[in-house]
Amino acid sequence: MGRSKRKAGKNIRNLALARRMKAIYYFLYAAGFAIFPFLFVSFFKDLFQSFSGDNSLEINPILYVPFAFGFCICAFRGYNYWQRANHADQGAKGEEKMAEVMTTLEQEGWDIEYGMPLGKRLGDADIVCISPQQKAYVVDVKSHRGEVVTDGETLSRRMGKESYSFEKNFLRKSMQQAFQVKKQRKLKFVTPILAFSEAQVSVPPGKVKGVYVVEKLRLVPLLKSLG
Repeated sequence: MGRSKRKAGKNIRNLALARRMKAIYYFLYAAGFAIFPFLFVSFFKDLFQSFSGDNSLEINPILYVPFAFGFCICAFRGYNYWQRANHADQGAKGEEKMAEVMTTLEQEGWDIEYGMPLGKRLGDADIVCISPQQKAYVVDVKSHRGEVVTDGETLSRRMGKESYSFEKNFLRKSMQQAFQVKKQRKLKFVTPILAFSEAQVSVPPGKVKGVYVVEKLRLVPLLKSLG
């Protein structure tokens, strides 16, 4: 596997930037919806007065409703894109932190690629690495906080006394990524690993539904132990 020039977190940083640009556009549209009706009414009143000499023209407030509706929609979409950009930046930070701990493996001869495009709605493989013994791994990095626990079938996140299901099936996605990397790189086997950059992982050693689940500090020791 040839070394990639892509940096860890670069793809998702680009995604965050694209989302922020969309957010800014929507905020500008919202500002337009907020300002335009007042400017138009002022202009129309001045025009009416210049022709009729009457300055008592009243504008029905209902005319402002469509503009208020447009303002709300654009402001909401702008806020939504901005929040999604924040989440993307958080994910990028997680990938960058993982890349820092992976430097020791690179120095030991591991071949490491970041942000490998997978297609088929699988996005990018955060980290694909091949050991000096030619064993292949795909690492899906998550930046969620809290404590990750399992019932042996699924993962959930514990925050204080409450446990919450993750928004997606990360175990299944990790398996799908491993299969796709295997197919694209024409490898015999690819081991899937789910690594959390911020969360504490309270999962028994071994695989959960075919996937290793580890926290940041356990990633490199796991890879070294697997070869």
